[in-house]
Amino acid sequence: MKYLITGGAGFIGVNLAQKLSENKKNKIYLMDNLSKDINNKKFSELIKNKNIIFLKKDLSNKASYPNIFNFDYIFHFAAILGVKTVIDNPFITLKENIKTSINLIDFSKKQKKLKKLCFTSTSEVYAYTLENKLARYPTPENIDFIISKDFNPRSAYLLSKIVVEYLINYSRLNFVIFRPHNIFGPDMGFSHVIPQLTKKILNKKRKNILVNNSNHKRTFCYIDFAIDLIVKISHDKKSTKKIYNIGSPDKDISILQLAKKISKILRLKKKLLPSKKLKDNSPKKRRPDMNKSLNYIKTKHNFEEGLKETVLWYKKYYQN
Repeated sequence: MKYLITGGAGFIGVNLAQKLSENKKNKIYLMDNLSKDINNKKFSELIKNKNIIFLKKDLSNKASYPNIFNFDYIFHFAAILGVKTVIDNPFITLKENIKTSINLIDFSKKQKKLKKLCFTSTSEVYAYTLENKLARYPTPENIDFIISKDFNPRSAYLLSKIVVEYLINYSRLNFVIFRPHNIFGPDMGFSHVIPQLTKKILNKKRKNILVNNSNHKRTFCYIDFAIDLIVKISHDKKSTKKIYNIGSPDKDISILQLAKKISKILRLKKKLLPSKKLKDNSPKKRRPDMNKSLNYIKTKHNFEEGLKETVLWYKKYYQN
């Protein structure tokens, strides 16, 4: 099989490429503009593989796409993301995420034997529907979207994903859409709650740790489990033109409970103080209904083991 992964230097892209490259007959092309500072050893090692080709390309420029028209699967992971980046640049986020996706759809239409375009949307598309209590919780895929009337800058990201979901549906391509929910693991970046809490708790100068959005609830899905789901669902003919949650089947936990687990792993007794301050317009709760997705996988999700591995990876990184 020949695969293209856009955003191939990102966390999910790298781990998917690693999984696909286990079959030496596969050829995997990674496209990324490297706009983020990539300090990822796994990525550096990955692109040394003979069956992986890295292309530094700007997806917003149609002329930069390779003259390759025989991909079997295209995974579209590239996007402007990150809470601070989106809030600071809502116009650019909305514009570029839609523009690059239109270019990618046009490129996909030129493929001679494309089996499926696989797109990662976001769990944030559920946010306002849940806030207005118009969807059940855990949240299934088949709900209506609500868009906020207040032009909250953070909404630029989820709105771009909703628009692209519609574009792909109208494209007449075979596709599958994934809505990831809090995927985590070693080397996932630093603007996420697990590495941020780990860094705070490791700080020797801090005896008291203020936990923002402490009552907000999440399920957290370990990267290996998420990749298994993505691979299995993508390659199933029955998944064509369907949408799937990618996440943990576990019960949700509060951010304060998460901080306590991290503190226990680090064996550091810090006073964890719940903050009443709500930060970054973060959704109050997020938990996917995984009934449809779990039909594709027999592996059990091990949150505790995944969290331990991730926290210890960041401990080693921060203390070096």
